[in-house]
Amino acid sequence: MPGAITYLKEALRTWKGIKSPEAVFVGACKEGRKAEAQQAESAVKDWFEWARKQRIVIAMSGEVVYTADGEAMAL
Repeated sequence: MPGAITYLKEALRTWKGIKSPEAVFVGACKEGRKAEAQQAESAVKDWFEWARKQRIVIAMSGEVVYTADGEAMAL
């Protein structure tokens, strides 16, 4: 439910002409929608886990990943 609340807040802030905030909220709850920032964060985590399993990167701190050679790379 926190994701649905964040989704609704983002929708109210960025969409034009929302006639029914309740419908947006209910839809977000039913469909498990997340705000754009949450989706991006999830995609980065998914990518990092894949890259770590492939031994491309070994660690991540903020927006910096560290390669197996110890090189720091900004995302």
